[in-house]
Amino acid sequence: MTRTVVVTCGATVPFPGLVEAILDLNFLHAIHERWGFGRVIIQYGKGYNVEFEKRMRFLGSEPERKDTVVEISKKLGVELEFYGRVGGVEICGFAFTTAIQDLLRTHADVVVSHAGTGSILDALRLQKRLVVVANTGLMDNHQMQITDRLESRGHLVAAHETSSAAVLEAISVLERQAPVPLASGTSAVGFTNLLMNVATS
Repeated sequence: MTRTVVVTCGATVPFPGLVEAILDLNFLHAIHERWGFGRVIIQYGKGYNVEFEKRMRFLGSEPERKDTVVEISKKLGVELEFYGRVGGVEICGFAFTTAIQDLLRTHADVVVSHAGTGSILDALRLQKRLVVVANTGLMDNHQMQITDRLESRGHLVAAHETSSAAVLEAISVLERQAPVPLASGTSAVGFTNLLMNVATS
């Protein structure tokens, strides 16, 4: 099975800096050569389709034929808006899906996420290796505190800047040490209580 990084940028507000950090030739080469990742799936948020395709063309990747995109979409269980290749890495892109948990459960070896608590919860409940990237243009101190505390407890690794180098370093940490899982069966309410405890501790 192809080792896969799933990137979640949030449903409503695009996170261009994170997309650019991932769609970087050096980043893609490094994850392929160092750790054998052969696929990156990016949920980039609404209103970013044109920019995403421009970025892919800049990397030398033309969109695949529509029937190929449909076939890969069925395999992944999400409706892709872009599918292409850069070097030895498949790149799959889409704006939004209601099936993000199924995608993570079935395909994600590593999740790279914005700092929204819903996205963090999705990844941690599925016991996925998680990198959280700060969107400093949007994030408030409360989200940063929560991310830092969850990192200090070993649940995730934070990339404290939006750069390819910072995300690579965070993935490198995850590849060397397994994260501490959330308590088994943690519900949304349980996670909310955890967040409150983290924020006040």
